Amino acid sequence: MKARVLNGLALALVVATGLVGVLYAVIAVEPMMPLNPFPPPTAPPSPTPTVGATATPVPTPTPFPTPTALRPAPLTPTPEPSYPFTATVETGPLSGTSDCQAMLRGVVLDREGHGLEGYPVHLWAAEAAPAPDDRILFSDRSGRWQIALPVGARGLWYVQLHAPDARQVYPPLSPIVAVALPDTCPRATVEFRER
Repeated sequence: MKARVLNGLALALVVATGLVGVLYAVIAVEPMMPLNPFPPPTAPPSPTPTVGATATPVPTPTPFPTPTALRPAPLTPTPEPSYPFTATVETGPLSGTSDCQAMLRGVVLDREGHGLEGYPVHLWAAEAAPAPDDRILFSDRSGRWQIALPVGARGLWYVQLHAPDARQVYPPLSPIVAVALPDTCPRATVEFRER
């Protein structure tokens, strides 16, 4: 008895599923039928033209203003910052010695020509031969500094004077000075003088 009831309910469920499928198919074919719970919206009726009516004038669109060419602002050159020290460079071949050791040397002077001690001098060679180099030297008691460069050193070297600073920030005091070393026994002297 229990099996008959369950079989009857299963049959009713299969028949109901089939009827719902048929209803979906009918609504898909004819969406405006009254059984559709969500009919599509109807289009509003189109206006019918009346005989003898006059046409209303349509305003003419105003033209867009023509764009004017923008002129770029003239470029003003950025002034070179004013440094408290000037630099002069003297280069030439090293003479009077038997060995050919490339040298870069210099001095840091105040306005009266006295040497300044403890000033960092940044020296680097980005494109120099035999290899790129980057060093920081400090002026001695008489304001002098010097370095023996690697054997065969030549090319373009850069030197810049910095301020002595306990926090090791070392702000620049001079512009970057380019020193072109000659090919044979190069020597260069850079003098930094306070303005």
